[in-house]
Amino acid sequence: MTLSTTSNQRWSFGKRLRVLMSVYFVFLFLDFTSEDELFPHFVYVAMKFYTNFWNWLVPWTGRNILHLSYPTTVTPNGSGDTTYNYVMQLLWIVFTVIIAVIWAVADRRRPNYEKFYYWAIICVRYFLAYMLFVYGFVKVIKLQFPFPDLIRLTEPYGESSPMGLAWTFVGYSAGYNIFIGGAEVVAGILLFFKRTTLLGSLIAMTVMCNVVAMNFAYDIPVKIFSLNLLFMACWIAWIDKDRLVSFFILHNALTENPKQPIFKTKWKRVIQLSMKTIVILFAFYATLWSNLNMAKKYGDAVKKPPLYGIYDIKTFTKNNNIIAPLTTDSARWKRIIINYPGYVRITNMTDSSIWMKLKVDELRQTLHFTSNKDSTDAFVLKYKRDHKMLYLTGRMRGDSVKIQTLIFDHKKFPLVSRGFHWINEYPNNR
Repeated sequence: MTLSTTSNQRWSFGKRLRVLMSVYFVFLFLDFTSEDELFPHFVYVAMKFYTNFWNWLVPWTGRNILHLSYPTTVTPNGSGDTTYNYVMQLLWIVFTVIIAVIWAVADRRRPNYEKFYYWAIICVRYFLAYMLFVYGFVKVIKLQFPFPDLIRLTEPYGESSPMGLAWTFVGYSAGYNIFIGGAEVVAGILLFFKRTTLLGSLIAMTVMCNVVAMNFAYDIPVKIFSLNLLFMACWIAWIDKDRLVSFFILHNALTENPKQPIFKTKWKRVIQLSMKTIVILFAFYATLWSNLNMAKKYGDAVKKPPLYGIYDIKTFTKNNNIIAPLTTDSARWKRIIINYPGYVRITNMTDSSIWMKLKVDELRQTLHFTSNKDSTDAFVLKYKRDHKMLYLTGRMRGDSVKIQTLIFDHKKFPLVSRGFHWINEYPNNR
């Protein structure tokens, strides 16, 4: 760990104020308001008092200061672009300016803030590296963007949201996931070490520019947070702006400034190295290891549920009467999709979809259906399956039913079957 030998040089008030504005990152570090836990759960439990403060202040500000026409009660969830997030972002900026100005004026006799600046850079580097691990490993292990499931494969393009389209696009290719996730992981690793910090920040800027562009272009609600991560990468690289301009634009040779160690005693350097090792190991444990465990329950490699597949209804018989496949009939089934363990999606003739809980008893060959909304709405059907058909019989809501379904081979979808080709005599653009 090193500092410049010019540590007694007096900084201008403007420079001291700019450095103190890095207090802003503290608010970003301590944001534990989202339901998407990016850190181990115990951290959120320990910071509950701090989270409660923001859960009070943000709605109060929206109601009494900004006079919003609606209450700011939706806290960050799968979306990080809620009204709550924008109000909190505004408060972070206001608090940062107030703290920096008061600090700079009250401590104006101090010649500079080199040590503060040094440690701020360390903290920002490590935090950004950790977040790059979070988003990088979840792509490399292919948990964030899974391969398009049976539901997605049977939906028209027009029925997907822009975000859903982006998830399908990225999730199709394992190689692309490894490429973009690997770039994030590499940037994170480089940021952990002083000699490779500049290279790591430049790679982080590149990958985060792509993430920000996708979030804005496909309306993915992580715009605020991704912009903050991009800002952090730029802030780290900005430290070497003069050297970058000198090398890439002015084509001058670079000379390294003489440095002096911040810790001159051996035992302090040992403690510093030990703490750094602990931080890096924690980052790997909380991201790579946790994602590997998560992959056992989710992701492309997880074992499929019993009767996994797409079933198109051939005949639907109720009380010994064959029900015609009229497109206005909301009671007759059109398609059954068993994609997720414990659930089934039933599409009727009007193309409306109903999700129900499903328990498959392979020993008795029965299917137990239960409504997600009304637990009393339940029925049991016996099933029999061969290589082409699935037959269902039993009583459903007081009626006897016999349902014949054709098994649709989802591997026949071009998106599934096409694969990779080195040689393409003609473009296969469908």
